[in-house]
Amino acid sequence: MQEAIISEEQWLRVQELRKHKRRPTKTGRTSLFSGLLYCYDCKSKMHFVAAKSMKRKQEHFRCSQYKSGRGKCAMHYIRDIVLERLVLEAVSDLSDFVRCYEPVFLYLLAKKNNAMRQKEYQQLQKAVENGTKRIAEIDRLIEKVFEQNAGGILSDERFAKMLQSYEKEQKALTQEVEENLQTLQNAEQRVVDLRLVLRTLREMTDIKELTPTLVNSLIERIEVHNSDKSNGHSHVKVDIYFTAVGMIDIPTEKEILATMEEIRNNPQDFKFVA
Repeated sequence: MQEAIISEEQWLRVQELRKHKRRPTKTGRTSLFSGLLYCYDCKSKMHFVAAKSMKRKQEHFRCSQYKSGRGKCAMHYIRDIVLERLVLEAVSDLSDFVRCYEPVFLYLLAKKNNAMRQKEYQQLQKAVENGTKRIAEIDRLIEKVFEQNAGGILSDERFAKMLQSYEKEQKALTQEVEENLQTLQNAEQRVVDLRLVLRTLREMTDIKELTPTLVNSLIERIEVHNSDKSNGHSHVKVDIYFTAVGMIDIPTEKEILATMEEIRNNPQDFKFVA
């Protein structure tokens, strides 16, 4: 009955973040990225390693399945300060792109994700509605055949066959409805998350450092590849997944111009469900 203290977008995003609790190390220190890092190869979480004897530049992440070489995976090591620099650069680039070319960003994002269109969304809603009605109808039919069997109208053999058929159909419908509802909820959550991400990126100008608020708002997960030492130097590739966006490559000027022409020619294509 009262005005909300925070927006719906922020509330839903906080609930998502609560699923990834970040525990401090024994030193009491933690990282901006704790709970967000995953091993590219085994998909396990990466642990933040810090100790009183370590300097800031020595604090790092490593695969939780490494276990000093005795585990199921390689180390997948990256220093926290290196990761911070890489993420800051990626966030800055994305922010500049969105502020300058937001229509292009939304168009490419929808095209990349093959976003659900309005017609498909409405079809799923109708399927959920029809499936829910049929499930309730089957409940009534099952109750009726029980009564007919008890009253001697329906033989035990016929009753058993009809009951089995109804229950089989109802089980399949229930699973289908649940899957369709999950798809609809995911689509709605993606739109909510995208609104929050856009709002954050629009307001960013000349960012100098990352903050917990920025990281929590913008970063969904980060996958760390194993180090590449093929040329005598150690290089670590990271895949940064932005909230509601996923991985994205910032297009070149030529690609941006080509996309703007495509948008002019196909203004109704690749729209997100609002």
